[in-house]
Amino acid sequence: MQRRNLNIFLLSIVILVSASSSYAQLLPISYDTLEISNEVILDGGVDYYSTAIEKDITSKFIRGGFISEQMKDNSLAKHGAVNRFGGIGVGSIEYRNYKRKIFKKKNWGYLIKGGYNAFFGMIYSKDMFGLAMYGNEMYRGETIDMSGMNMSFMSYQKIGFGLIDARSKSNISFNVYNISNRTTAQFRTLELTQDSSGDNLDISMDGSVELSSNKKFNQGIGFGIDADFKFPIEWGKEDNMAYIQLQAQNIGFAYMYEKQQVYKMDTSFSFTGFSFDQIIGENALFGDSVSVLDSLGIQSSEKNRTVLLPGFIQVGKIVDEHSTKKLQSFFGIRLYPTLIYSPFLYVGLNYKPLEMLNIGVNASYGGFGGFRGGLYASLKFSNYSIGIATENIVGFVSKKANGESLFIKLRWAI
Repeated sequence: MQRRNLNIFLLSIVILVSASSSYAQLLPISYDTLEISNEVILDGGVDYYSTAIEKDITSKFIRGGFISEQMKDNSLAKHGAVNRFGGIGVGSIEYRNYKRKIFKKKNWGYLIKGGYNAFFGMIYSKDMFGLAMYGNEMYRGETIDMSGMNMSFMSYQKIGFGLIDARSKSNISFNVYNISNRTTAQFRTLELTQDSSGDNLDISMDGSVELSSNKKFNQGIGFGIDADFKFPIEWGKEDNMAYIQLQAQNIGFAYMYEKQQVYKMDTSFSFTGFSFDQIIGENALFGDSVSVLDSLGIQSSEKNRTVLLPGFIQVGKIVDEHSTKKLQSFFGIRLYPTLIYSPFLYVGLNYKPLEMLNIGVNASYGGFGGFRGGLYASLKFSNYSIGIATENIVGFVSKKANGESLFIKLRWAI
């Protein structure tokens, strides 16, 4: 009966985490080299942030509520010429078997995993935020410059099978992905100039937009790998050892077998005599009105695409679970193959006041935003451990923060 209740509890956590996780980061984890037979790991979280948009605005889009003029003004004042906003998410479950060896002469067990991931990111101008929040009224007689905008979104599910070293815990898995949604937009030039009455527009565009042409859950299929390798190194005096982790997640590609709707614009076109209603109303640029598309010189087509998965590589020093030191450092760098996500640097300290308890603080810079502070704690008892963390502690206490962050990780080892 106890085992059944535990299974129900773990399943409930998986469902809760997977349903609420639209974004996530991956904080460094402690390294445990104890030999065990089996292990189940569940994790998930939520993390979104930006260089300029305050939490009191983004939270309204997530939870609902009224966005006041003061909220808009506060965020607008933080914007510079180039701004970032985005988030990364995951909800996953992984089973590891260290006892059943795949190859007789190797100390390799196997792992099975499944999960949900999403990546969203955007580079945009101050004018784009102003137009979205205030409309065109504040720009009458002016040019709205949204050039340089770059946006990407992909959501996908994966299942994977891999090998794991029973001693070092280093592992690699080969995954199959279902792509459920994908949208991209790139504009080298995007300028809207309106007269003082706001009735006429001159439009200059050079860019492209790609999005799903239907609402099917299965849009494409992908193939990729996850890898996690640990390397011991000499650290400090007295022959102390430390561990460096090289981690790669979702490195691969996908083929969109459901055709993508592709819109292409050319800077050689300049348009005059269109109202804002024709741009953002019922006859929006990317709607079903073929006449509007033709008039604006926008080429529309449907194409299959082969695209990269939004995977990342992270390298850093991790915490040694078996070290006798109460205080350990960790640090590293995380990279995504896109200009939307700038190199993410982090550094922190792990404090172990009790054998069963770890508490840590960290500072980070980059990614979708600037400087952030984080906090985490993990508790280990018997064969179970639970950890909770945030990479944006200010987001818990202030509406002026540029995002929110929360993670949970459960581990069951036998």
